[in-house]
Formats: sequence, C-alpha cells, structure tokens
Amino acid sequence: MAVEPPTGPLKVLLWTTGRSLSNAFLQCMTYVPDTIAWHEPYSQLGKFSNVVEGPAVSKTVQELVKTLGGASAVAKIESGYDASDKDYDWLKEQLESDLPDGKRMLFAKAHGAYIRRFSLFDKLPQGFRHTFLIRNPKATIMSKLKMSLKLQARSVKLPELPRDQFRIYEYLIELLKYLKAEGLESRPIIIDADDLLANPKEMLEAYCNEVGIPFTEDLLTWPAGDDVMTKMWMTPKQTILTFGVMGFAETTFACTGFKKKPVSTFDANKDDEFLKQFPPAALEKVKAILEKEMPFYEEMYRQRLTVTK
Repeated sequence: MAVEPPTGPLKVLLWTTGRSLSNAFLQCMTYVPDTIAWHEPYSQLGKFSNVVEGPAVSKTVQELVKTLGGASAVAKIESGYDASDKDYDWLKEQLESDLPDGKRMLFAKAHGAYIRRFSLFDKLPQGFRHTFLIRNPKATIMSKLKMSLKLQARSVKLPELPRDQFRIYEYLIELLKYLKAEGLESRPIIIDADDLLANPKEMLEAYCNEVGIPFTEDLLTWPAGDDVMTKMWMTPKQTILTFGVMGFAETTFACTGFKKKPVSTFDANKDDEFLKQFPPAALEKVKAILEKEMPFYEEMYRQRLTVTK
C-alpha cells in the first residue's frame, strides 16, 4: 500500500550492490525537485580515509592529482567534500542534519554489504526510509569481469580485495533483518533492476508511491554528462576525480534513462569466448561465489515490489 506524500522533508537510503543500475537510479532521483543526492557515502568515505581497515588509499585531492594526474579535472569539481579528514561520526551527523532551506528530500544510494563488512551498524542514521535495489548476481558478476578487463587494459593495479568482498547478498540480508529488528524500517521496499528495465514507468512510479516521492514521467529521462556528479552529488572530491581520470564517467554518465539492453549472465558451462580470457581457476572461484550468493539473492527477490502492466 502506497504511503501518503510526506508533509515535511523526506530522507531515503537506497541500499544496493555494484553493477545494478544504482548510479542511473541516483541520477534519476537527483532530478526530483529540491533534492540533495548522496553517492555511496559509506564506501567512498572508507576508500579515501583511514576510518576502516582495508584497501583505503587515504589521499587528499592534491595527492591524488600527483598520483593519477587530472589537474584539469579538479577545476570541474564544484560539489563534494575532502574525505581524507572525515569519519563515520561526521557522516552520521551530516545525514541526520536538517535539510537546507528549500530542500525537501535527501536521497542517498549506498553499498549495503559495506555496513556489515566493517560493522558500521551503529553509524546508520535515524529518520530514513530504507529501500533496496537488487540484481541477479549472474549478471552483475559478468559486468564486473568486463570492467576488470577494461582496467587491466589501462594497466590499472587494483588493490587486493577483502576476503569477504563477494558476500554481497548474504550481507544485504543481514542489513535488511537488522533494520527491521531495530525498528529503523518496518516496511523496506525492494526493487529488482531487471524489473525496472522491463517496465521503467510502472516500476519507478510504484517505488515513488511506496516511499512518498512525487512521481512525474520527467523522471524517466535525464541529461547526459558528468555535471550531475561534479556539480550536484555529495561524494568525496577524490571519488569525482577518480571517475574522471579513470574514464568511469564516460560510460556511467552517457546513460540518459532506464533502457533495456541484452544482459550477459555468467555460465561457466557455456562455450563463451569472453570467459575464455580468464584462467579456469578464476572461473571456478566465481562459480563458487554464485553458488553461495544466489540463495540470498533469491530470498530478497521473493520480497520485491512487483507491478502488473
């Protein structure tokens, strides 16, 4: 049952995973009138500060420029914050603060597994609606493999990932249960990315109605280009710089709507020329990850919001 539109400011967290249309969804929500949009507040802060253990780079914007280049990209950055001197207490305070005059919604998309991986449950903000965007891990892992080859072609050395990096849906389920048990969210809304691509208008309208976001068909498309990140999103300036220098912005911000495309899914038993580029041992590891992840994803999938067209 849909909720009544809020009479006061609305705060929404979208918990999600990588390669699940989450940046597209955040772009869409950014253009809801009078909205402040936060991009991956927990994981990006952790990446560019010393607040968690793991592959943090702990570099100021100036240090990143020396390492990556991109001095011209810095000049474009009009939004965001320097994460090198911030921590999660600062983040929680920011998220819980009153919205500036004239703003009616704060919308943040965040990687849910990160909360469990680094035990950040006590840093979750009060006063938010909690929603989830999921996607079949067989599709997201193929997308990650394709990205890894692109980065490899650019001679990018990736940091060694934590051992539990791929326990995505297991940790999302734990977050979902925690939110309910602690009274932070009594009725979490779950949507699936492929449902959204199949029926963008119907799914987006249903999501907005459930959460209390005013829906118009104007939300189905948005401008191309990285202005949304460089001028509008709250995210570390280091993240904005990295997106620009590494070329992530080229594909991420070319998207202007939820458009259905053919989706590749991982199948180690299929004769796939793309997968032949990876060592057999790596493919066996991916196969084992999927065997563990799929039951957790399917549990969330059964609870998702659906529409009839």
